[in-house]
Amino acid sequence: MRAEARTLAGADPALLAEVEAAEAEAARGVLGAGPSSIRQTVPAGATWALPITRSADAAATIAVRRIGHTPVALTILDATGRQLCTDNSGGALLTCRIAAGGGPLVARVANRGSDATDVLLLMN
Repeated sequence: MRAEARTLAGADPALLAEVEAAEAEAARGVLGAGPSSIRQTVPAGATWALPITRSADAAATIAVRRIGHTPVALTILDATGRQLCTDNSGGALLTCRIAAGGGPLVARVANRGSDATDVLLLMN
């Protein structure tokens, strides 16, 4: 679809700039092309871990929306296991913002309650 837009833009520099901006935006996603979300059930007392890749040229925002009343915590680790961010505020929405840079990350969501809960992990 973007290739077709480029063809239709022809030699118009303004339209070509818009196509290039759209292509750059689509490449920002940490799981692939564009923003991503994943819903997961986390059993009571368990931790769910998801490997993710961040864009080297843009900061990553990773958020967890708790679905239910069970408290959860969000932790982001780098490839060496070093903690980059944590949010255990107990709110329904937990957020971590990670500076631009290459290399894989791991998002960990810990269920702190005695009941299973669903979470929605969102990433740019």
